[in-house]
Amino acid sequence: MTTHTITKGFDLRLAGRAEAKLQAAPEPRSVAVETAEFPGIKPKALVKEGDTVATGQPLFLDKLDRDLVWCAPASGRIAKVEFGERRFLLRIEIENAVAAGGKETFADLPKPAGDRAALVRAIKGAGLWPLIRQRPVGKIVRGDQVPTAIFVNGMDSAPLAADPAFAVQGRKADLQAGIGLLRQLTGGKVYLALRAAGDHQSELRDLQGVEVHDFRGPHPSGLVGTHISRIQPLKAGEVAWALRLQDLARLGEWARTGRYPALTTVALAGSAAPVRGYFRVRQGAAVATLTAGKPIAGDVRVIDGNVLHGRAIAADGNLGYYCAGITVIPEGTGQRDLFGWALPQFGKLSFSRSVMSWLAPKREYVVDTRLNGGHRPIVNIGAWESVLPLDIHPSYLVRAIQANDIEEAVKLGLLEVTEEDVALCTFVDPCKIDVGRIVRQGLDLYEKEG
Repeated sequence: MTTHTITKGFDLRLAGRAEAKLQAAPEPRSVAVETAEFPGIKPKALVKEGDTVATGQPLFLDKLDRDLVWCAPASGRIAKVEFGERRFLLRIEIENAVAAGGKETFADLPKPAGDRAALVRAIKGAGLWPLIRQRPVGKIVRGDQVPTAIFVNGMDSAPLAADPAFAVQGRKADLQAGIGLLRQLTGGKVYLALRAAGDHQSELRDLQGVEVHDFRGPHPSGLVGTHISRIQPLKAGEVAWALRLQDLARLGEWARTGRYPALTTVALAGSAAPVRGYFRVRQGAAVATLTAGKPIAGDVRVIDGNVLHGRAIAADGNLGYYCAGITVIPEGTGQRDLFGWALPQFGKLSFSRSVMSWLAPKREYVVDTRLNGGHRPIVNIGAWESVLPLDIHPSYLVRAIQANDIEEAVKLGLLEVTEEDVALCTFVDPCKIDVGRIVRQGLDLYEKEG
């Protein structure tokens, strides 16, 4: 076992961490699957309003890869099929039969048997292929290139993020079965990244067929991009696959039971959350399913994910396909700080030492969504480089992308990062530049030209 120490980075010490207590959420009245989470696909609906579906039954497929489907996370009646411009499928909503007192039925799914090609088709047919994402680019795996390695992320250093090791407690059999699948998908190694000296990880360290690496240090020590750069950096032309620990457990559950793993563990956190904790809940359920009848109200922002790299959803929205945590923080609309930056600002969290939060290294802060300033041209003062542990020059990378010089951007490390890897750069940037959005533009242009 190898321990990696990350020195560059910054931990956002936010108030409102989820209580380490797992409870079962009630059955939601309805669930929904949205296509916006899967950029680059061309969905085709396989059901229509009024149809009755079983758990695990395909709802839509990708026209670019017709073996790739998304499955129903609940049994019941199709309540709504929403289309956007040019009949682009946006959302499918299912009335949950179990919540209405009915019985859950399960569709027959492909079995994980045969050679590697057959296994890939089976995972796609079971609706679980989107759980695996490819590096570089950071999207659903395309093509048939065999990965040089597969990285399983068993830690998350993002602010208020769910603890993956806690979320999969008691699921060692599922995890081991999932590892068995991954080993058939690559001729290289399967790596498992864990938090150094973390509690409740003994089951994970006993797993067979994986090489365990420990990481310590501030965020982004818990990101897969950091893990790849320290464990096995990719060479030109190589690809790696990555997935989270809970996604590995879902793959293993399907391999063991033959059923679609419709339940997932989600942490509800944030200073404005009405309750905080871990919930075993049905995929695609409404956010209100987690709050025990206490509404999420007021001037707040509900985030599917973490505050650095999550997506804002409505308070009455649904949990996403990848959702492992919901964060609720104040919006801060219309609030202004007296004298602004001219005061010592003891009560504010900041990376800059001009704000006195560094004098209280263990204090937790309540933050809102205000930018606290306007957009400015890029000023290279080294802020991005001081929180990015990867061996790249983010300032020059961003300038190359903005100039549409993708060849130069690739040389500067474009293929080593995704939005989440540079999200901390956006937080510490005094110029209020959305570095992640620019990096995604560069990756999309690379895909288009490649």
